[in-house]
Amino acid sequence: MNHQSNCSEVRPLMEQQTTRVTSTPRRPASDSFDNSDSNRQRMKKRLRIDDHPPRNEQVEQHQLPTLAPLHHHQHSFNMNVLKRAVTSNLPCFFIIFDASVEPKNIPSSIQVAIMLKKLFVQNQIPIKELSMCVQAGERRSKFAVGDKADFLTLFNWTWPEEIEDKKAEFIKPHTLPDCYALVVRYVPLDINQDIARQQILKIIPAAVGFSSIHYHHRQQSSYDIRFTVRNLEQYQTARELGRLSFGQHYLPLTTFLTGYRLTYCTACRKIGHFRDKCQSPICCRKCLVPYTNGVKHSCQNDTFNCAQCSGSHFSLDSICPIVKKYREDLKLAVDKALNSGAIKRSTPGEVSRPFQQHANDFPLLNQAKVNSQSAWATSDNESLHSHLKKEMSDLVVTIKALSETMIRTEKSFNDLNCRIELQHKSTLLHCNSIHSKKIGTLPNLNSSAFLHRTILSSVE
Repeated sequence: MNHQSNCSEVRPLMEQQTTRVTSTPRRPASDSFDNSDSNRQRMKKRLRIDDHPPRNEQVEQHQLPTLAPLHHHQHSFNMNVLKRAVTSNLPCFFIIFDASVEPKNIPSSIQVAIMLKKLFVQNQIPIKELSMCVQAGERRSKFAVGDKADFLTLFNWTWPEEIEDKKAEFIKPHTLPDCYALVVRYVPLDINQDIARQQILKIIPAAVGFSSIHYHHRQQSSYDIRFTVRNLEQYQTARELGRLSFGQHYLPLTTFLTGYRLTYCTACRKIGHFRDKCQSPICCRKCLVPYTNGVKHSCQNDTFNCAQCSGSHFSLDSICPIVKKYREDLKLAVDKALNSGAIKRSTPGEVSRPFQQHANDFPLLNQAKVNSQSAWATSDNESLHSHLKKEMSDLVVTIKALSETMIRTEKSFNDLNCRIELQHKSTLLHCNSIHSKKIGTLPNLNSSAFLHRTILSSVE
């Protein structure tokens, strides 16, 4: 089903030997129809030869580590494990601020996102949006994008050494994820791997990260070549064409199907749970010795230790029988969940459908269809209900009458207030007129008194 689970070995082209892989020869067509004694003797001899493994396979069996006995039990998986198995999120980018930046000046995750948006605008980088930006340490933050084109743009871009006058280091993923990988199928063994690599580069110049895949179960002598493409347009065009020309061969070109992701703990290195659910201390992934106060660990010897079976290999190595059984059970559970529609395999950049409300999702209550019958259909309850209903109707009428009375009272008070104001204004005008008349008679009185005094003085 996928290229990783079925292949015996995947090695880079530069490190791979040129040994020829021999496939199992097919039985001649004449053997199916020839029942002679000579043919039966030849078949028995072939079966005796096939019963003994080749010499190199015997050597490899002696080199395998002694593993703990396999516990044959069916693993149970919750929905989170099944969803994680089919996720294909794009890798994250990291930004680490230099030690010269004071702790109080280290920006938060929101400030880092704002700074990145400004940086993209200043350098005219067409990034749609950031899908994540969180702190991953005291001086480190990680961010990611959800679009495949945006990821390639950031992956191929030369990052600056500072952002908004703060010295920082940008760390991008070492390799492209599997969603940019293609596989050339059924490359004949007579085509040298270097020649095949050069031929692919002529057709797809943005191809990088070449590796070969050899299958032991194939009947024909061929191998596959896996590579990633740094240009999204070239990747999509090659995927649409579906074939590459290798001299006289027109070979199929397919996408690389990744295996289901395992759920494992980064503290105890065991499968089936995450680190936040584990009570064990953080240990070395090689020798499983716990770290001391977070100090960098150095293994005392070069032996490996498996957290699953205590074998001398990595804890997630495919040769581990427990990991192998876990993968088989996980594959069955995921395939069953995919077929039933419980989960869905998503691809990077896929836009989730927005929420759409349909008419029948949240129906309105229809008062005409509401059942008004009481839960206990008795005569006493019915009479009580009718009595309460009559009291409620009377109370409603009383409240309406009271509200109308209050409105009329308020209107009367407003009219009375207006009359009082008018009376007050007329009183003020009358007082002012009387005062002005008194002031006008004062000069006449003064002149008559002066005349009277003058007459009296002349008579004397």
